[in-house]
Amino acid sequence: MTSTFRARTRRTVAVLLGTSLLAAGTVGTAVAGPGRPGQPDTRGTDDVLHRESFDSLADDLLPRAEDPGIEPGVVGWTHEAPKGWSVENGPALAGGGVEEWRGWSFTTRDFWTDAEDQMRYRFARAQDVVAVADSDEFADGAGTPGSYATTLASAPIKVKGRDEVELTFDSHYRGWAGQTGRVTVAFDGGAETELVRYDSETVTDDYDGALLNATETVPVDVPRGAKRAVFRWHFTADANSWYWAIDSVAVRAQLPRTSGDPTSAWVLSDIQGDPDDLGHALRDLDGVRPDADGLLMVGDIVASGSPDQWQDVDDVMTGAADVLPDQVVAGIGNHESYTGEPWEVLRDRFLDFAQRDRVWDEYLLEGSGGNVPVLVLGQEEARPPEVPMSREQVEWLRDRLAYWSDRDKQVLVMSHFPLGDTVSASWIPWYSDSYQYNDELTELLGAHPNAILFSGHTHYPFELGDWAVQRRTAGGHPDGFWTVNTGAVQVEWDARGESTSGIEEVVTRDVNRGLTVDVFDDRVVVEARDFGTVDAETPDNDVNEVVRSVTIPNPLAD
Repeated sequence: MTSTFRARTRRTVAVLLGTSLLAAGTVGTAVAGPGRPGQPDTRGTDDVLHRESFDSLADDLLPRAEDPGIEPGVVGWTHEAPKGWSVENGPALAGGGVEEWRGWSFTTRDFWTDAEDQMRYRFARAQDVVAVADSDEFADGAGTPGSYATTLASAPIKVKGRDEVELTFDSHYRGWAGQTGRVTVAFDGGAETELVRYDSETVTDDYDGALLNATETVPVDVPRGAKRAVFRWHFTADANSWYWAIDSVAVRAQLPRTSGDPTSAWVLSDIQGDPDDLGHALRDLDGVRPDADGLLMVGDIVASGSPDQWQDVDDVMTGAADVLPDQVVAGIGNHESYTGEPWEVLRDRFLDFAQRDRVWDEYLLEGSGGNVPVLVLGQEEARPPEVPMSREQVEWLRDRLAYWSDRDKQVLVMSHFPLGDTVSASWIPWYSDSYQYNDELTELLGAHPNAILFSGHTHYPFELGDWAVQRRTAGGHPDGFWTVNTGAVQVEWDARGESTSGIEEVVTRDVNRGLTVDVFDDRVVVEARDFGTVDAETPDNDVNEVVRSVTIPNPLAD
C-alpha cells in the first residue's frame, strides 16, 4: 500500500531519552525514558475540603438480617453512619419492612446486588462501601408501610472565607412515579437550599440511563460570612418504588477560570470501514478545533484489516491532509485483525499505518498549553484474551505514569478496550475482563489521579451517566483516575435487560461521534461531539454539536 498520507504527515522522528529508543519515523513526537522508582505521594490535594467514601465502615458491616434474597451469614450492611454523618428516617419506617434497607444503609455493591440485581449492578464506579436508600428491597418484608422517607446528612464542612465550592458525588438513581431524590445545603444551621432534584418531571421513570452510574458535579454559592455547610440527600417514595445509591462524596474549592490557550486533540475510534463518516468527522473537528495539535485514533480504524480497507482510510486521511493536526497517534483495536490471516500479518498492517514498530508507545503533543504526554496501549499477540500484553508493556506503563506524575503532568492514556467497571458497558461480563492484566492495570492507574484513559470498543451513547467515570481503587489515590468513552464513528449500541447475567446488546442507530480534548495547566476539558452521519450520496450535514462535556482537574497542579 503506497501512502501519501504517511509521507505528508511525518513531521518528526523518534528521539532517544534515557535508555529507550523508539522507531524512527513515527507519526508524532515519540518520547521514552525511565521515571523515578516508586509512586509519588499525591494524597495531599489542597483543593479538597471534605471527602467521604463510606469505606471507613468496612470493618463494621453486619451479616444478613432479614433480606430474603441474601443467604444467611453473608456480611455487608450497617445503619451506623460515618463519623459526623447521620441518618434520619420518617416515622413510617419504624415498623415492618426489611431491616437492612430501613432508610439509608451502608452496604457493598455485591451485598446490595445479592438482594436483587434490577440494574443495581450497573453502579460499577462504586468502591467498597456505598450509601443506599432502597424502597423496593425494603418492601420485601412483612408489614411494609405505604411510604418511604429517609435523609442522609453530611458532617459540617468548613467553608469559611470561600465564595463558592463544588459538591461532587457518584450517583446511581432509578426513578418511579411519585419518587423524589433531592440534595440540599444548609449553612450554619439555616434553611436548606435545594441543589439537585430527581422526580418524574426531571427523570424518565423506571429507566433513565443518564442517572445510572453517574457523577453529579454541583457548584454551590457560599453566603458571605458562612462558616460551615451541611449537605443532605433526601429520598421519598411510595412503598415498593426504586432506589438511590451514592458514593465518593467530595467538597472542593471551585476551579478558577481557565487562562491561556490549551494544547488540543481530536479523538475518534470505531470507524470500522466507514470512510465517508470519517472524512466528515475530520472536517467537523477542524471546524471547532482548527489549531488542534494531535489526532488520537483509538482503535477499530478498519473493519477487518484487509489491505483495501487500510487503503480506504489512507485515502481519506490524504484527502484531509490540509486540515489534519501535525501529529496522528493510532491505537490498535480488535477489528484490525479479523480477516483470518496470521496475526503477525495483520499487526504489521496496523504498524505500517501507525508508523512505528510496536503496538504500544509514547508521544508528546506539542501545543500552546505545553507538551502533553500520550501513552498508547494495545494487544501484542493473537487472541485470546482480547488484549494479551507483555510484562514489558505493563512495566513500561508503570514507569511512564510515575515519570509524569513526578512532574505533576496530566497524561492521556489511550487503549481500545475499556477496563472493567469503568465506562459504559464495562460492567457487562464480556467487557469487564478484556485485558490480560485488567486488575493490575486498574490498580496501577488508580494510583495516578493525573491519568485519563480514553477507550472505545463499546459504541455506547454519550448520553449515559457513565460516559466519563472517575474510577477509584482500593489503596489507590482517593481521586482515582478518569476514563472516558470515545463514542464511535460507526453505529451505536446499548444494553437491554434487568439482570446483568441476562443482559442483551442492541444496535440502536447510525452515529458519527468523537471528542475534542483541551489540556490546560490545571485541567483537561473533554467535549463529546456529534457530527451527524453521511454517505457518498449525502456527504454533508449541519450537525456539529456538543452532546456533553466534563472538566477533569489536575490534582497535582500547584
